[in-house]
Amino acid sequence: MSMALTIKNKKGFVDGTLKRPTYNPDEQQQWDRCDILVKTWLLGAISKDISGSVIPCKDARGIWLELKERFSQTNTVLLFYLENAIHDCEQSTNSVTSFFTKLKSLWDEKDALCAFPPCNCEAVTAIKVFMETQKTMKFLMGLNESYAQTRSNIIGMDPLPNLNKAYAMVLRHEKQAEAFTGKSMTPPEASAFVVKKMTRDFNSTEGEAKFCEKCNMNNHNTKNCRAHLKCTYCNGKGHTYDYCQRRKNATASGQTRSKANHVAPQNNSKEALPDFPFS
Repeated sequence: MSMALTIKNKKGFVDGTLKRPTYNPDEQQQWDRCDILVKTWLLGAISKDISGSVIPCKDARGIWLELKERFSQTNTVLLFYLENAIHDCEQSTNSVTSFFTKLKSLWDEKDALCAFPPCNCEAVTAIKVFMETQKTMKFLMGLNESYAQTRSNIIGMDPLPNLNKAYAMVLRHEKQAEAFTGKSMTPPEASAFVVKKMTRDFNSTEGEAKFCEKCNMNNHNTKNCRAHLKCTYCNGKGHTYDYCQRRKNATASGQTRSKANHVAPQNNSKEALPDFPFS
């Protein structure tokens, strides 16, 4: 909002440098119109719940001071979250550019929340160099092991390069490696597949059949998969000839019919020849 007001040449209405005229009625009317315009911009840039509480303010500067007093206090919870996010931020499967951009955005958000106070003393230069060194170290620590040699070369430099120069050196190494191999050093899809496969294998080692890589089913593991089996009797999949239930049912039915056919003639022969010496 400060940038937008500066572009419109209206920042003086909120920082107090442009006072309301006291004598010329025409200038007062023009000032009031511009002040209402800035006030409308401020109300449109905030949520309805917050705007309802600052509408009674007399002018745009009153709204600006009210919002500054209300939201400019350091949020310890948010600061803790940012510090934790910066600490855990690593390259992982991302490219160097994506990793650096994410880390840089976290640093910028932290600086906006808890900025270093302005100082004109002699130690301010040393403090800035120290803070820049800490950022460079964090960036190098978050890189993958494939950049171990480049990281070692940068750390061995005296003086240690600043953050942007270290990023340029690592990015140059990434581009050179991709040009030589013709492949990306951090393929996100392949890395995600490896992580997914490791997770499935970890679950299966707990004694639970979680996933099969052959048929993509989650009710059994790869070792016990029967998707590649084929029966030569019914041409069905998932079983063999020895375990074919259709064949077993057909065999059992055939045996029943055969037994019945053999029993019936014996009964008829006994009835026709009751005195036949059958022993």
